[in-house]
Amino acid sequence: SSPPSPERTPRFVTPPTLRTSTTMASAAFCLSSAAMGARAVAPTRAAASSSARRCVNNRATTAQKSSSQKKSSFRLAAISEPEAPAAPAVDPLEAFYAIQMPDTEAMLKESTFPIPPAELIALCKGVLATNNAANDPSRLSDNFNFVAPVVGPLPKTNFLEAFKSFKIEEGFPDARFNYYAFRVDPFEPNRVWYDARFVGTHTGTLVGTIQPTGIKVMAPPQSCSMLFNTAGECTQLTVGYVMDKNI
Repeated sequence: SSPPSPERTPRFVTPPTLRTSTTMASAAFCLSSAAMGARAVAPTRAAASSSARRCVNNRATTAQKSSSQKKSSFRLAAISEPEAPAAPAVDPLEAFYAIQMPDTEAMLKESTFPIPPAELIALCKGVLATNNAANDPSRLSDNFNFVAPVVGPLPKTNFLEAFKSFKIEEGFPDARFNYYAFRVDPFEPNRVWYDARFVGTHTGTLVGTIQPTGIKVMAPPQSCSMLFNTAGECTQLTVGYVMDKNI
């Protein structure tokens, strides 16, 4: 006799009606999942589309603002005036010179006095060369005056009498009056200024009575001047105004 067959584990067999129900349930689940996925994807795509539209709109707005700003800047640049260059630093010395030291040459050029400065200085030297016009009184006007710190004013006649009698060259044979620095006053273009520094030795009789002493005299610098009229005559002579008493 044949050996007995091993026992087989019984296999569970799903009834046909149950298999059909399971299949239908699985299909329904798949359809339901698909539907849910479709519903979930649709809002996502809509949101992405809306976000893209907002991004495009934002870029357009930014571009419009940038263009507007550029146009505004251009308009401002077009109507704005260029900045003035910074003023150079002012030298205080030059500023002082410009205010306190007038342009004397320009002033003399603008003068309306008919006798030019060079001719006026020549007339002044001519008066000195003729012993202060004592040797040629025609160089002095009729209304002439002599003015000094102590003496004067003396009119023409009195001046000529006094000066002729003084004769300083007799008392100081080596006299040097040292006239220098002739210039026309730009504020009074009819006046000639000049300086004098007298040097001499008293070796002769002075004013007819003062006997020689042998003393050498070195006078301090003195400021002198002559005024002239339009006819070239001297109307005033000023002498003896010491510029430095310490000398």
